Amino acid sequence: MAAESPIETKLEVSIELAQRLIGQAAPLLAAYWEFQEEADCWRLVLVPSSQNEEQRLIKQATELLIEAPYRSAFSLSDVAVDSRQIGRAQVLGAYIRVKPYVGRRIDTTFTGGQYFESVVPVYLAQELLTHVQVA
Repeated sequence: MAAESPIETKLEVSIELAQRLIGQAAPLLAAYWEFQEEADCWRLVLVPSSQNEEQRLIKQATELLIEAPYRSAFSLSDVAVDSRQIGRAQVLGAYIRVKPYVGRRIDTTFTGGQYFESVVPVYLAQELLTHVQVA
């Protein structure tokens, strides 16, 4: 059996991280990997449910990120909590039409006034998924 690639491992661990945050009632609206061309890297974006909840999500995520397996899977620059991404998360949720969407890479998409070069959804709150159908 072939070993998993680092990308697959990070995806699996990020899905687990999102599930743990939701299990702790963290204010997580969305989580997705996004390629950031200016830095030439992938970043896991954790989007709080509101700007007022950003600090609470930072605290809860940071507490988990120092635990195994997260601390060995992610570098410090891999994860960002950003309330400025709420609008992008809403557009991403409206764009997705089919389940399962987790782990499906979306490339070069312009929708709802937002440009996504490459994004891989990890978690979207149910309120964002207005048009999703089961495939």
